[in-house]
Amino acid sequence: MSTKGTHIPDWLAVPFAGITPAPSQEKGQDLFPTGNWRSTRPVYRDKMPPCNNACGTNEKIQGYLDLVKRGRYLDAYALIKEDMPFPSVTGRVCYHPCEQACNRGQYDEAISIRAVERFLGDFGQALPKDVVKAGPPNGRKVAVVGSGPAGHSAAYQLARLGYAVTILEKSPKAGGLNRGGIPDWVLPQRVLDREIERLLELGITIRTNTEVGKDVSWDDLKKNYDACVLAVGLTEPNSVRAEGENKDGVIYGLPFLRDIGMGTSNVKLGRNVTVIGGGNTAIDCAREALRQGAEDVTMITVERNPKEMPCVPEDLHDMMEEGVVLMHARAMTAVLGNGRVEALQLYPARFSGAVNASPILIDREAPAERFPTDNVIIAVGQHASLAWLPAEFKNERGTIRIDRFGRLGDTMFFAAGDIAQVASGQPLMVVNAVGDGKRVAFSLDRVLRKEPLQERMVPIDVITDLARMNMTYFPHFPRLKQETLLPTFRRHTQEEVIQGFSGNQAFEEANRCFSCGTCNACDNCYLVCPEPCIVRSVRSNGLYRILTDYCKGCRVCIEECPTGCLESVPEMDFDTGVVRMDTAFAITPGLHGRQAEELKNLADRPAKDIENWK
Repeated sequence: MSTKGTHIPDWLAVPFAGITPAPSQEKGQDLFPTGNWRSTRPVYRDKMPPCNNACGTNEKIQGYLDLVKRGRYLDAYALIKEDMPFPSVTGRVCYHPCEQACNRGQYDEAISIRAVERFLGDFGQALPKDVVKAGPPNGRKVAVVGSGPAGHSAAYQLARLGYAVTILEKSPKAGGLNRGGIPDWVLPQRVLDREIERLLELGITIRTNTEVGKDVSWDDLKKNYDACVLAVGLTEPNSVRAEGENKDGVIYGLPFLRDIGMGTSNVKLGRNVTVIGGGNTAIDCAREALRQGAEDVTMITVERNPKEMPCVPEDLHDMMEEGVVLMHARAMTAVLGNGRVEALQLYPARFSGAVNASPILIDREAPAERFPTDNVIIAVGQHASLAWLPAEFKNERGTIRIDRFGRLGDTMFFAAGDIAQVASGQPLMVVNAVGDGKRVAFSLDRVLRKEPLQERMVPIDVITDLARMNMTYFPHFPRLKQETLLPTFRRHTQEEVIQGFSGNQAFEEANRCFSCGTCNACDNCYLVCPEPCIVRSVRSNGLYRILTDYCKGCRVCIEECPTGCLESVPEMDFDTGVVRMDTAFAITPGLHGRQAEELKNLADRPAKDIENWK
């Protein structure tokens, strides 16, 4: 290897091969075998798969898909449970931002990640005992207010860390939004009940019919617990501020779903039902109205077309299949009737673009449209009920004032979930609430252990460009579709609409994963190397090694790597995060570097001699 014209750091200017003054020829050949004429070398450097990065709780999606396609279902379930306490729930209700980010969507169709997650969740529910255990007790007590997705997640992670956790839930049944906001035909009660049982198996105590501000005071929380997580959610429905909104027959979306979920509903719907709103809750209300006996359901939304609606497209598609009629670009300005709703007053309108703001009427001079209906369900969002919260912890938007770690000032109170994320403008999704609960649990733990809080890591390299992978190894395969009940049947039943994958289906769908940027033990590099310079003890992810003494830098392995986890770096590159033991000048005992022993002694040289080492 010639070093002429190459800048050699002072701390490397020592008398052996490749560096002036050189030792004997015999010594140089021993230190620098045939591989060291290369100018670049291959390195394994895993990237962040886009699905992992897009997931609100940063599940190791590529990891469990890889395990599923190897038939290792139990290992895959154990991996997903590190981040997600109830995959059987999110496998049914998550809006799957991971699938929207999936690189396979640029190639043919995104992987059905949610369906595989549901398979793993149901696989785990069938186990007599869960794979997760509570941590050794640390003697500290934590209260979690609210048993929805964020509270469930925080309690789960805290129990794994050894805390004695008590969940305080004001409803008669635990589950929060998962029980009181998601219909049975999406998330069966038995599935959620089983996940609640798993919490109890971890030693978590759940006190239902216990409302903070009524049954438990703020001072009680401070006195009886070492810390507290507030995961109270957005439980109060928003008004549309229409005249006559208090008439009989006017129902609000979230209480409508919550009463049905809790088994306390006594609502009798008329023949014609109108739903106001264009989000996911509005869609659930429209579809539930059919199941509660309505014959004709109409959804009225201020958005001009379905593409502008803030809902999941496939849920909208399923709703339309069931016969719900859409009316766009209209706003309800009054509820008409003598004490009870008989019709709605509508005007042409468009969405104002502001959260919780009234729509903008397009033509105030146009005659109002009279739309007959027997019931109207208003589903235009929710807000928090925080009368019990000290004023200094409320912000101007009516939510909890927290720092970037979810902490309320210098107190031992933390907030998580929708109540925390609505102030930051984050999408209000179950998976985001779960991720927030997880992160707050770890922040709380660090504070109690008097350790500094850590910022959330930002991925350095998310692989989103298919050109960085070798697509010739990936044949086109269509996405497996989940079976659904027939629309004419499902609109009259509470049976689960979307059916789960079998083991074979989950296996086949997981096999479509590119393993973007991550070694998946395909063996390509091992097989195509012409020297060969790549070794492995067993065929397993990330256990491949490069014999840097003999690698010529031909790049064949890099070009043939399907996932893009192999890349080329300059031989003399020391400053871009490349592990130094992979270079010709490693100063620590490396994989195969013969000169490591000589170089590590440099670390003992005086600081003035190695001032460039940083």
